[in-house]
Amino acid sequence: MPAGSTEGAVIDRLFIGLEHGDVGAAVACLTDAATIWHSFDRVVHDVDSIRADWERLVAGSSLRRVTDVRRAPIPTGFVQQHLMTVHTRTGARLAWPACIVVRIEDGRIARLDEYLDRAGHFIPVEDSRTTPGLEPIDRSARTDGAAPDPIPR
Repeated sequence: MPAGSTEGAVIDRLFIGLEHGDVGAAVACLTDAATIWHSFDRVVHDVDSIRADWERLVAGSSLRRVTDVRRAPIPTGFVQQHLMTVHTRTGARLAWPACIVVRIEDGRIARLDEYLDRAGHFIPVEDSRTTPGLEPIDRSARTDGAAPDPIPR
């Protein structure tokens, strides 16, 4: 994103909310009429539906993390690639490379299209913060100014 751009900050706040189990903070990043589409179910979700999905995600996992973020601006927002890591309540560690296309309106997310192959998950290597096959990138500073969270063991 161009220097000084804040459009990516809203998605950082959304994922930080989910990482901390704060579904309300994540939902606050969406416009009232926001829609979210997933490649794995091919369904357009409204805010109430996605809130329920995120509540199930938080209830079913002890850790949620987005790392290895690569973001590029587009005229209506940005495209982002990242690695989503989840630790289930049963102790399984799973990770998926993902890509999202985000449309921003008035500083909030109006549309998010998520491309994720749930069948393509893998077990992340301890302390792995990068997508297999991609070069590691320095993400020592988040756009929200917070220090990066270490990956819990």
